[in-house]
Amino acid sequence: MRGSPRSLAPARAVGLVALLGVGLVLGTTHLPAQFDLANRLTPGAPKSGGAEPVTRTRVICPGPEAVGIEALADRPAQAVSMSAVAAPAESLPSGIGTDGGAGLLTISQLPPGTGSAARGTVRGHVVSLRLSTARSAVITGAGAMAPGTVATQWSWIRRGNARGVFTTACAPPAESSWLVAGGAEPGRLEHLVLANPGPNPVTVDLSVLGASGPARPANGQGLVVAGRSRRVILLDAIAGREPSPVVHVTARGGTVAAVLSDSWLDGVVARGGDDSGPVAPPALEQVIAGVPIDGPAIVRVAVPGDGEAVVQSQVLTPDGPRPLPAGGVTRIAAGSATDIDLSSLPAGAYAVQVRGDVPVVAAVMVQRRRAARAPSDLAWSGASSPIRTLGGLALPGAGLRGFAARLDLAATGDAASVRVTTVAAGGRVDVRRVSIGADSVTTLPLNGATSVWVTPMSGVVRAAVLSTAADVAGRVLSLTPLVDLELTVTPATLRQLPD
Repeated sequence: MRGSPRSLAPARAVGLVALLGVGLVLGTTHLPAQFDLANRLTPGAPKSGGAEPVTRTRVICPGPEAVGIEALADRPAQAVSMSAVAAPAESLPSGIGTDGGAGLLTISQLPPGTGSAARGTVRGHVVSLRLSTARSAVITGAGAMAPGTVATQWSWIRRGNARGVFTTACAPPAESSWLVAGGAEPGRLEHLVLANPGPNPVTVDLSVLGASGPARPANGQGLVVAGRSRRVILLDAIAGREPSPVVHVTARGGTVAAVLSDSWLDGVVARGGDDSGPVAPPALEQVIAGVPIDGPAIVRVAVPGDGEAVVQSQVLTPDGPRPLPAGGVTRIAAGSATDIDLSSLPAGAYAVQVRGDVPVVAAVMVQRRRAARAPSDLAWSGASSPIRTLGGLALPGAGLRGFAARLDLAATGDAASVRVTTVAAGGRVDVRRVSIGADSVTTLPLNGATSVWVTPMSGVVRAAVLSTAADVAGRVLSLTPLVDLELTVTPATLRQLPD
């Protein structure tokens, strides 16, 4: 390890290495600054400090979801855009800050290649990359650019079989991910993208919860994702024609970033699609922010455990909570998933709150269609955890004509307030304080912004961004929940061992 004093006796060095092995069990997402042992070791007493800003963050974008599918011989042409940004200083919580030193934000391809890359050194300025090959992308924030680094993958397909807007927040790799999307209608396809940023192969096991109960298909076990590579699987080959699939991805020997892309072609009519990233892990309460209902909509709830669940669901509105017209209380068998219809709700902005007597996972799908036989679009919004420190998103389609974005905020329990920071294309930063009523939702237009940041001030808040675009066939849409970002790490305490 760099900086280790060479004068340490062998026994003392072994003890010190053992302490470091225990103290530095680090995730692949956030790495603290390197340790200077010569400065930190104090004879006879431990040396420790408070929380420090992270100095390295890493998230993974899936890349073109329909390129390189194992179950299909052909490789359709597809291109996606990645936008990455580090939080502006105005959005960071009090006491976090940065040291003002050098920093770097980079987007690179996975697997590594000779293709293009992108980098930036200014907070709040978006760094972009476009990919059309069977690769994922790694976004890394280093040094002063690490705290509050986020990235978004997006694509806007204006015509053809895959018409729609697809967005996903690029996420860190994990050992366990829950993904909710898809259906059994003819022409519906779900592409599961597994990306492994590490150097060693990772083994992945897939299980599926659905209307008929749990399944661990044999061809979904022991899937190997090579080091610094990705693998794309057609979910139909794993789960068959399951009408309400919920996928659990479990990695062994490392971590993977997982995204489930849902697309639907009804004969020759494009019905749209969206990407669904990992939802909040199983819990007694799940809240889905960003539910713009104006037509068909469902909330999908799954029960991962061994016991039946009694699930109570309601919607949160700008005027407070409201019961569902039907299905407000639902029994769901162990290991299964159920779709609860929301279509009869009046058009408007909602959040959905789901409570179970055992842990559940949940997500919402909404649809838009101008006429019965016209092209349509669909969007998925997954349950997310409350924002405790900072949530942010690089906005897809920023600056494109016809593209618009809206921030949806949902407060549960007591009233809440947040600081919303937006950055415009020219770098101008706007900060405002927004209040949300108890068990209510509030929306905020984001026109002209390239990124948005939510800093909680009081209460329990979740957030999502609604992205919309217009073409000759109507409007297309996508939903992207904001996740809570880890901004600090606590350095390990080091003690010099006696001779």
